[in-house]
Amino acid sequence: MAMDQAILEHEALKLSPPDRALLADALLSSLDDAMTREVQGGWSRLAEERYTDYKAGKVQSSDGSSVIRQLRERHSR
Repeated sequence: MAMDQAILEHEALKLSPPDRALLADALLSSLDDAMTREVQGGWSRLAEERYTDYKAGKVQSSDGSSVIRQLRERHSR
């Protein structure tokens, strides 16, 4: 018997956040087509470029808590 999509979504949302993340990862992995691989490759290249720029001193890093605080301040106005 096929499960209705709304029921499936409702049940999935009852999962804990870590379990939902694992489910989401499994679902996304099941869509492993050429476009998905291309997008993932693009993100990997971008991450490598940013890391190379960081190591070369072209960009500076910021700690996560400072960035979150700045974003909250900027968007609370």
